[in-house]
Amino acid sequence: MTTFALVGEPLAVDLANTVVRLRGRDVDLIADDEALTAWLDLHPNLGAVDGDELRELREAIREVFRSAVETRPASPDATMSINQAAHRCLATLSSTSDGPVVEWGGGALAVIGRSAVEVVAGASLRGCANHDCVLFFAHGDERRRFCDTKTCANRARQARHRERHAQA
Repeated sequence: MTTFALVGEPLAVDLANTVVRLRGRDVDLIADDEALTAWLDLHPNLGAVDGDELRELREAIREVFRSAVETRPASPDATMSINQAAHRCLATLSSTSDGPVVEWGGGALAVIGRSAVEVVAGASLRGCANHDCVLFFAHGDERRRFCDTKTCANRARQARHRERHAQA
């Protein structure tokens, strides 16, 4: 069973974080159909999606997110891929006995593309401050620097501790 990092971030961030770094190498957590199904199960409103198309969109999102975090221009191809997906995301309002419901058209890729646009537009995207980490997060706290306090922030504290004691 695949464990996914930082689930609960905005949808596009959750997708971007399906690439992690382990022992210095990037690992694709949705490389096979079983892992992809497990990730989609965490996002049941998405429905079916072609795995190859999802992974291509993820790479475009990761490129645009990296460029946003590094404050540099994004690849035009990556930007175009996200825009094409997001452009297909049409919202319709339905009235039900439980009240109004918003339904998103255009499929999973469209919804994820729209999420990516919203994340970048919201200016709350950050990359983890641990140089060995490739994860992103949408910060709610200006002081937050690490994706996770249990792993990356703790490793940074341990490294500072070792450095201080090595100098002593």
